[in-house]
Parts: sequence; C-alpha cells; structure tokens
Amino acid sequence: MTTQRVRVLRFALLLCAAGPTAAGAQASAGTPESVLARIDSGKVIRAKLDPARTVIGAYTPIGDGRLGIRTQEGGSETLRLTELRELSVRGRHTRTGAIVGGLAGAAFGTFVAVIANALCETDSCDGAEPFVIAIPAFGAGGALVGAAVGSAFPRWKRVYP
Repeated sequence: MTTQRVRVLRFALLLCAAGPTAAGAQASAGTPESVLARIDSGKVIRAKLDPARTVIGAYTPIGDGRLGIRTQEGGSETLRLTELRELSVRGRHTRTGAIVGGLAGAAFGTFVAVIANALCETDSCDGAEPFVIAIPAFGAGGALVGAAVGSAFPRWKRVYP
C-alpha cells in the first residue's frame, strides 16, 4: 500500500471513531435558540426545574434562550432554558400504533389467506391471489385502527438537554 492510501485510511478510521460521538454530543445539546426554535408555539410542554418542581403548560416563545409557559390555572411563567433540568414536548403514539396495528393486521391477513386457500375448492384460489388481497387489506385496516388507538395515548418527547 502506498503512503497516500495509508494516510487516507487512517483519516477515515479516525473520522469513523470520533465522528459519531462528537457529532451526537453537539446535536443533542444544541444552543438554547435552536432547541426553542424546534418547538411550535402553543404546544404543551413540561419543564422540570428541580425534582420537586415541574411546570406544564402551553409554550410561548420569548427569545434570548427564554421561554414562556401558560399554565392551565391561567398563570404564566418565564424561564431560562439553561436553568431547566429537562424540557419535554407532548406528542402522541400515532406512528407506533400504526406500525403495530399494520403488522398485526398483516399477520391476521396471512392467517385468513391460509384458511381461504385450505377451504377453497376451485383452481382459481390455489395460487397467491388470497395472499395478495388479504395481507394488504388487513394490514391497511390494522394500521388505521392502530393509528387511531395510538393517537389517544400522549407521550413526552425530551428535547432538552
């Protein structure tokens, strides 16, 4: 191997070893402005200040690394992002529900197609036709039902730190 190739391989190995950890740490921390810019105004947030104090309410952008929270009781608080132990945004389990429901529906569709193949007495259903029809139909139905069920369950997504 030439010296040039050895240098390139060493550099690539160094990037692979150090790149993900350095980039991951930088991306997860982020600047206060970049963290707050990703949150839409009016979203429900949860700010943990210390183990005994948590504020939950609607997010109001203020700027300069500060955020406003309108609580359900009608009050409002202004906090600096740097004084928070954790900041979370409320979302839903819609995607997870759709995936689980789609997989369950596809599995049930496979079962229905196997039963249809076993019970069919004509030559037209000996092939893959029951599978081609049942798996996508039951999978799509399961995904829709799973998404509906998943959207009923809230979840907190941590955005800071």
